[in-house]
Order: sequence, then C-alpha cells, then structure tokens
Amino acid sequence: MRILIVGADATGGYFGACLAQAGRDVTFLVRERRFKQLQENGLVLRTPQGVEKLQPQLTRIQQALAEGGILAAVARRLLQQQLSCAMPPNR
Repeated sequence: MRILIVGADATGGYFGACLAQAGRDVTFLVRERRFKQLQENGLVLRTPQGVEKLQPQLTRIQQALAEGGILAAVARRLLQQQLSCAMPPNR
C-alpha cells in the first residue's frame, strides 16, 4: 500500500518517518520551500531511542496539481482549505 502524508512538519513528519522506518511506501506532499529543506537536510526523526536522518520520498503540491489524478485532488482541496482560512468571512 502506498501512503501519502500531507505535510512533513511535527505530526506528519513524525508519523510518516515512523511508517517509512517500518518499510512502508511513504510519500510526503509538501510545499516548495519545505521540499527544498527536506532535499538538502533530510527528515530528522528524534525519539527516545536516538536521532535518525531519513531521505523521504517527496512530491510538491504544484507538481501534483500539474500531473492530475488523486494527488491533484488532494492538493487542490488542501489549497482551498488554506485559502478559506485566510479569507475573512462574507458579511
């Protein structure tokens, strides 16, 4: 089974990294800035057992939108949700 994690910050990064460590096929859907950070520095997982640096599979939101399919639907919905939170409510 392929797993898509939306975002790679504290929550998504932790659970996605744990799944990847367990051998699951995990891809992170991230924005351009985070994509560059993860490519340069990897994803750092800190647990009581120690620190591990992973090189996760990544896809950009913009890339997913261009390619279409289910990733485009997820990316489009994510962007709509973010925009609706940033916009003041209609009066």
